[in-house]
Amino acid sequence: MEALRALGADVRLVANRDPAVGRRIAAKYASLALSAGRAAFAARFGARHVDIVEAHIAYPTGLVARPAAALVGAPLVLFAHGADVRDIPRRSRRHARLARSTYASAALIVANSDFLAGEIRARFPVASGRVRVLTPGIELDRFAHDPMAPRDGVLFVGRLIPEKGAGVLIRAMALVGGAEGPLTIIGDGPERTRLAALADDLDVDLDLRGELGRADVARAMTRAAVLVVPSVYPEPLGLVALEAMASGAIVVASATGGLVETVLDGQTGLTVTPGDPDALAGAIERAATLATDPHAGASMRAAGRAMAERHDVRRAAADSLAWYGTLRR
Repeated sequence: MEALRALGADVRLVANRDPAVGRRIAAKYASLALSAGRAAFAARFGARHVDIVEAHIAYPTGLVARPAAALVGAPLVLFAHGADVRDIPRRSRRHARLARSTYASAALIVANSDFLAGEIRARFPVASGRVRVLTPGIELDRFAHDPMAPRDGVLFVGRLIPEKGAGVLIRAMALVGGAEGPLTIIGDGPERTRLAALADDLDVDLDLRGELGRADVARAMTRAAVLVVPSVYPEPLGLVALEAMASGAIVVASATGGLVETVLDGQTGLTVTPGDPDALAGAIERAATLATDPHAGASMRAAGRAMAERHDVRRAAADSLAWYGTLRR
């Protein structure tokens, strides 16, 4: 939103602001629908022109945004992030039917990676001609760093759920044997207690920090030698990997989903087979060596930074506005 506004766009956000409501699905979308309805009525009867209504996550948020777009007479844009394509529509026949209708109603569907765009086209053929690929963008300047500053340790940033593979990472660190420094995990979730116990059982030096603010996460990335994205499911994109590249850490990631579009093995980072602690341990050791290599390591960091720059939120905002200009009624 800040990047769009910096380019002159007038942006109004309709979102749930109460974390307690956000944890209850029915209440969450009822609240969102009420807020969207109020905003749409205010625009329609307050003579405020609306060019675009954009929904994140595409489904089911699109169910709320669709009538709002119709009320204000604006095209509907759906921004898909992953679960809204691969998971939620498959929960029931009703979800599948509503998702198909929602995707079919959009003037434009934005996927955050080529991988996810392919999933949309395969699952919702009726919408395939209106799918475009655009990263949601990272705040590049937030990850500015001193290239000469010392770095240490291995970092994981993400929600603590089985799909993110933090347990695989802990097992890999046990194989490494502590030679590459401590393992820091930033994030929270249902796996937290199990992961702490696993690290204790395997004698892994683990600093489990919980959820942190954006500034603290960026600071941790600029101090880490290696950042690992050990996902065991197809990540739609993997913004954490891009943020790590921007921060100068050497990235090790699972070769799955959209991650392979940005973490190019041997160029912008290292990739491994998902769910394999032995392979991951070897990659972490190679990455730690690269982190101290003034030639190969510097080359990988430069390539990673260049990749991150292609995903700067300011570029994403400019591309968004260019696309929106072709949709105005």
